[in-house]
Amino acid sequence: ELERFKPTETSPLREAWHLAPEHYAFGVVGSYDLPRGKGQREFLQAAARIKDTLPHARFLIVGSGSLLPTLQADIQSLGLQDRAQILPWCNDMPAAMNALDCLVHPQVGTEALGGVILEAHACGRPVVATAVDGIPEAFRDGGLGRLIPTESIDALATAMIETARESRLSMAERLSLHERVAAKSSTESACRNFERLYRSLPRLRDRNSTP
Repeated sequence: ELERFKPTETSPLREAWHLAPEHYAFGVVGSYDLPRGKGQREFLQAAARIKDTLPHARFLIVGSGSLLPTLQADIQSLGLQDRAQILPWCNDMPAAMNALDCLVHPQVGTEALGGVILEAHACGRPVVATAVDGIPEAFRDGGLGRLIPTESIDALATAMIETARESRLSMAERLSLHERVAAKSSTESACRNFERLYRSLPRLRDRNSTP
């Protein structure tokens, strides 16, 4: 699956999402069902805190779910009408990842794998994510961005500012990150690791049976 996720120079979705070249696009990708989605409300709270510090930042929520009316109300109450968008679920997820400058994944519940993090890293994008369940493991395969504690809007806002202030990666750097993620996380790599383990079993058995 990761072979679909590769860095591209441009994404047609940036124009479709009204993102100018100077805009730095933060985005949360995923469903937002009750009770708390994937931290989309926390994302908007952090956005409200940093919008004046980062005047060119834009804040995107890509997905669907039952929290839509709540998120729309949050955008109004937090004064993000001109800075935040709620976008429908995107079938071309590689294009979505390439349209973003930073994936934000402020998960507040359980997270088995954190596959969206691997997808962002495979496209050469930094990630700001909460360190819950399987997210740190997924993060280690790419490692670009910041892990933060859960339930901390301050930590989320700080990490977003720090990430945006870093220079955008060159295409060569993004391709290098893609290769690193593919090497560590691809299905082929997992199969090779399993095969090596399987082949080592007879040696381990013989070693353990030696008096």
